[in-house]
Amino acid sequence: MPIAAPDQRLEYSLACLHDPGTIADPSAFYDRLLTAGTVFDPVTGGWLVARHADVQLLLAHPAASARMDHAGSLARFPGAGLEAAFTALDLHVSFTDGAGHRRLRRVLAEPVQVRHVRTTLAEPVTAAVTAALDDLTGRPDADMVAGFAARIPIDVTRSLLAIPAAISTETIRRWSLAWGDVVAAPGHVPTTGRAAILRTVAELAGFLRDHIAGRERSPGTAMIDALIAAMHAGTISRDALLANLMLLVTAGSETTTNLLSAAVMALADEPWLWALLRHNPDRIPDAVAELGRRYPPTQYTARRLLEPVTLASGQVLPAGAAVVLMLAAANRDPAVFPDPDRIRLDRPGRAVTFGHGPHACFGAPLARLEVATAIRLLTTRCTRLDPLPGRPWRRNANLRGLAHLPVALHTTAGAR
Repeated sequence: MPIAAPDQRLEYSLACLHDPGTIADPSAFYDRLLTAGTVFDPVTGGWLVARHADVQLLLAHPAASARMDHAGSLARFPGAGLEAAFTALDLHVSFTDGAGHRRLRRVLAEPVQVRHVRTTLAEPVTAAVTAALDDLTGRPDADMVAGFAARIPIDVTRSLLAIPAAISTETIRRWSLAWGDVVAAPGHVPTTGRAAILRTVAELAGFLRDHIAGRERSPGTAMIDALIAAMHAGTISRDALLANLMLLVTAGSETTTNLLSAAVMALADEPWLWALLRHNPDRIPDAVAELGRRYPPTQYTARRLLEPVTLASGQVLPAGAAVVLMLAAANRDPAVFPDPDRIRLDRPGRAVTFGHGPHACFGAPLARLEVATAIRLLTTRCTRLDPLPGRPWRRNANLRGLAHLPVALHTTAGAR
């Protein structure tokens, strides 16, 4: 089959996702992509791949490289001050391939394997959710992003990385958002506020560099100590450890914050779902999977093709092509998920919320546990949530998440 000709229609550009209205509700954009099939984006110079079968194929395809063309980005944006960020990103497990990726993944994923999540990590997760709920108890209303969805994963990350109490939750959140703005930007080039973002990223890197040195002098038993031991054993370099700790601060909080805040939003908006999960907590894992499909915290990821690839649809993409895998669109592909806007806890099919293939998110079991624990304790300690006005979305088109989620809390009498 011949290689498809580029589609120049700008309504299929990734740039559309940066419109505030589209960030608030991207479903119409994704549905257009799904109808059109794989199309060329003349703004980014990449192919937008939306259909579930094609996205799943490319996520697992050995010719789809996760490495980014940072040299090209530096040439296009001279003087942008991106060198240090790109050096770190080139050591990031999410943007390496082959043996190097497998080695990094083994080191980084070990502390958050399912067996640890179900045992040693269950207690800190429960403690983080309980502390957040304790602080919300008795309040007539609350912002469930700042007071709940953002706080819980940051507290868990603090425990895993032994971040001192002197570093405030607000500081960790600021660091996480800044590095997330770099990681999630097309080509890793933030288009607005770049200088301020990079200053904050440098602050994060400086803290982690000093924190590693401090833990070397006084080691403990946290996840960071196991990673430092791996560094001393020669399994991971110091620079790679620093880069991937930056990843863990952001990925460990931003994606979980986005998913958890969307889950709370759905519980407030759908009383039937609240009632079902309150009285049938065994359905919570199904709800976490379905809410992740419906409100994926990451909208897309990028690959570069090392050789021509034939998609499941029969379309051929050329070697060297940049492809943007539209995870959120694939999660609403009606060929796999009929009536995609509806929340169903009995869906067949496998969503790509946490990816697929060798780069599937190794932190997914922990994220699922955090969201499931939060839903279980929230529905136990509260009789219901009522949505309140004022629900803005953050301006990150890829790491899509609520900036605020005001609700009225109705707490169970005497609940603690």
